[in-house]
Amino acid sequence: MAKALTIYEGVNECVRSMVPPAAARILDLGCGTGAMGESLRKDRERCVVGITYSHREAEMASHRLSQVICAELNNFDFSSLGRFDCVILSHILEHMYSPEDLLERLKCGLGAESVVVVALPNVVWWKQRLEFMMGKWRYRDSGILDRTHFRFFDKLSSEKLLEDAGYEILRRRPDGPFPFIRPIRKLIGPMAVRIDQFMCSVAPGLFAFQFVYVARIRK
Repeated sequence: MAKALTIYEGVNECVRSMVPPAAARILDLGCGTGAMGESLRKDRERCVVGITYSHREAEMASHRLSQVICAELNNFDFSSLGRFDCVILSHILEHMYSPEDLLERLKCGLGAESVVVVALPNVVWWKQRLEFMMGKWRYRDSGILDRTHFRFFDKLSSEKLLEDAGYEILRRRPDGPFPFIRPIRKLIGPMAVRIDQFMCSVAPGLFAFQFVYVARIRK
């Protein structure tokens, strides 16, 4: 994984909502400062192990998670960590030289009922399409064209990545804000979320900023 240019402190709420409530032992790959793991530990007693490339992130996450490992994921051996009920890969596979290889190496840490929760950014999201139509491909420090991304995915290729790696997709959720209600989001409150979900279900390739999956090793 390329060295992070920024410190990641956010919680991907869509990913968080897909983590099984019964998962007691969780591995968070690309854990950032540990905000996601900390929020999961507040729900119930859990062991959350995080891995990050950044020494600064690891130091911050060490106060929030059960264990933090500072390591390079492109060649990390997961066999020493034991089994996990859930592994979170939120916007991490696109940073890998070979995401297929990471998904294969990860299997040693998964039991028959274990799941992975994977989030991948949609490179043909509506806003990105507009830039492409204008002839623009601009790398940035964050976002879909983050300069540390090695791979790019749409809906079909993101699903194919998991399936070709030997995983069965159990749940799919396209996720993103519907742009045309942005000026009135605060006024309509919870209705905004329902509109987002409806429009992402109608046209996921256009309105989803990310695709989130729950998957397990194919039996």
